[in-house]
Amino acid sequence: MAAEQQEGLQAVVFGASGVSGYPIVKQLLDYPTPRTFGRIIGLTHRPLAKDVAQLPEDERIELYSDLDLMDRDQTLFHVQRIPGIEHTTHVYYTAYAGHGSDYEELKRVNTELLTNAVGTCEIVCMNMRFFTLQTGGKAYGVEFRDQIPYNPPLSETLPRIPDPYAQNIFYYDQHDIMLRASENKPWTFCEIRPDAIVGFVPQNNAMNIAQALGLFLSLYKDIAGAHSEVRFPGTNAAWKALHTDTSQDILARFHIFASLHPRDTAGRAFNVVDGPATSWEAVWPEVCAYFELRGIPPEAEDREPPFSAQGWMEAHREQWAEWVQRYGLKTGALEATSWEFMQAILGIEFRRDYDASASRAVGFREERPHAEGYRRVFEDMRRARIIPG
Repeated sequence: MAAEQQEGLQAVVFGASGVSGYPIVKQLLDYPTPRTFGRIIGLTHRPLAKDVAQLPEDERIELYSDLDLMDRDQTLFHVQRIPGIEHTTHVYYTAYAGHGSDYEELKRVNTELLTNAVGTCEIVCMNMRFFTLQTGGKAYGVEFRDQIPYNPPLSETLPRIPDPYAQNIFYYDQHDIMLRASENKPWTFCEIRPDAIVGFVPQNNAMNIAQALGLFLSLYKDIAGAHSEVRFPGTNAAWKALHTDTSQDILARFHIFASLHPRDTAGRAFNVVDGPATSWEAVWPEVCAYFELRGIPPEAEDREPPFSAQGWMEAHREQWAEWVQRYGLKTGALEATSWEFMQAILGIEFRRDYDASASRAVGFREERPHAEGYRRVFEDMRRARIIPG
């Protein structure tokens, strides 16, 4: 299971400003060694300046923005103008679009994005060896768990969910696109499935549970005071439900690991998680303790409704601006965060934990306590002046 022994490889990262692509750019600098990759090209739709990105000062990193993957001709024109793009050996695809869209629109948009990215790489990256495709838990049909066989822990060996529900899973279409594109080619691919991603982004990401929690708990401490109790904002079922978070740098490292071990990973799908299954019962007190708060269990079931973090944030909206100004924080983060998304994630009452035996079997054994992933994000948020230091 030895990785390729070459140095000075060239990487392209699609979606380099996102919660998955951003850490891949950073990890490529040092993982598995500081010499493995000689050039790292980050592609984004929105502009991402290096100072905003908080990326290391390293001449190997190059950022290119204004990439519109929905426009095939523009994508090809844009990418082929990057000097030396033909030397690219490894491609990491983390692009995604369509939050809130219906199933048909999600499928149309995201299959088009991938088709244009792969097609462009085949034309301009003549030395491409490996392409990682990131998908996720929807491949297991978690949205349709009451209509299909659903038996966690969720494993890559499970078959695709049955029709008509399978028609709503665009990840299947993306995997099939990759199978067809890579057939009888000198390059190959694998599919990577994180659970809920715990990560930091330099520009706002509304659907980010860690950012939302960091803002909520920071403001809660400021208003309620240090050492105050903060009740878990969900039901007892959500408090106990098993899950397996995925820290963004663990995820990034597996992208790279998989791409450097093609004999073991080609054509396969892999779950990526921080470690064994956990629950908010275990994680909530530790997350709250970072902010000098006491995380306590939810109310008893006979005392409805449960505490709502979303409701609390909305009730204190008039205090947001003064808090940001008082601590000299980055403006706009509170307004751009989806409190509804945060509350929805905290309120999941069903088990959705992953089986990580496949990634362990190919030699990737990095683990991390689940709460540690959140703590690292909070530290990044402090450095970025999104929450007080």
